[in-house]
Amino acid sequence: MLSARHLPLLATFVQVCRDGSFTAAARSLSISKAMVSAHVRALEAALDVRLLERTTRRTALTQVGQDVLSAAERMLSAASDVSRIAESKQLAPSGVLRVGAPVDLGALLVAPAVARLCARYPLLRAEIVLSDGKTDAIEHRLDAVLSVNVPKDSALISTRLGSDFEIIVASPALARSWQAVTEPKQLATAPWIAHPSIPISAQHAFRTQRGGLQRLPPTQARVLANTGDAIRSLVVAGAGFAVVPMQMVVDDLRSGRMLRVLPKWSGRRVVVHACFPSRSHPPVRVKLFLAELRSVFRLSGFEAQYAAGAPRHPLRVTEAET
Repeated sequence: MLSARHLPLLATFVQVCRDGSFTAAARSLSISKAMVSAHVRALEAALDVRLLERTTRRTALTQVGQDVLSAAERMLSAASDVSRIAESKQLAPSGVLRVGAPVDLGALLVAPAVARLCARYPLLRAEIVLSDGKTDAIEHRLDAVLSVNVPKDSALISTRLGSDFEIIVASPALARSWQAVTEPKQLATAPWIAHPSIPISAQHAFRTQRGGLQRLPPTQARVLANTGDAIRSLVVAGAGFAVVPMQMVVDDLRSGRMLRVLPKWSGRRVVVHACFPSRSHPPVRVKLFLAELRSVFRLSGFEAQYAAGAPRHPLRVTEAET
């Protein structure tokens, strides 16, 4: 009984019939004449029939061989069609790209990348699933999931996109009212806005490039908000200080809606990963999405934009304090 593993044998048999001899088929296939003979014998053994009558002068098809040749040519043609379909998908991705991400990363990185891909490839559709909770890529049939912390026991394959760091921000009016502050610990009694799913101890640990470290004592935030957009709005409205990823507020800094305070101090470094259910043969839409995601990440790079003119609060720590 034939199976998919016999397809190479069928291809050799068809080539022998097209070229008229084992020697010519061997040249066409770039294999030895002995290998051609072995393939034909193996195919005849698998089918338990004789396909070719062979003499020293000629090779002729048997009646069964004629029928097998017709069927084999149809099978090889179908295999060629499959290859052409795969190649066309590589050139023009189609289907649905399903991506999951935390709410803030989805708006900042995923949405621009997906918009560019859909504009470039008309046959491609997309579905973006945003949630600050744990998103199961396999359960939700997602092609990729963005994450800022890949669990050690995760079954997903991850690739690093880049990193960001957290900074202290406030509205201009609030920053001016605390302008005597020269180091983070002096903000212990200030009003703070915090994310409820991130421990306060993690949000309120600050470092300098020279290795200085300060942690604020445990404090209760004045306002808790579970999305980056809500925290941004609260900061702009003057509700308190907040620790946020730089990329999330670059536009606010450049416009002057908020200021970065204590610019020599920063919070956690946030590493962004793209995670995939499998490393083997990802669809071309996934490969293109990852490439576009890297491009968007570079274009939204906070360092270049910040250097271009994002304002800072004039407070500085002294050399002795760093």
